Amino acid sequence: MFNDSTANLFLKLGATASTTVFTVKIAAGGYWEMPVTPSGQCYGGTVDGIWDAANGSARLTELF
Repeated sequence: MFNDSTANLFLKLGATASTTVFTVKIAAGGYWEMPVTPSGQCYGGTVDGIWDAANGSARLTELF
């Protein structure tokens, strides 16, 4: 996930991310790669996000 914005992006693995309840905070212009377990598995559920200011985009590539 790439935060193509000038605001912080808060991602949550699951529903209803907020600026106080989140899994990872991605700074403006930053990115995050979801970790893979030693057995090669990755989280496959809902991912929700919210910015602390409304501008820009989030860019995502999903691999299986």
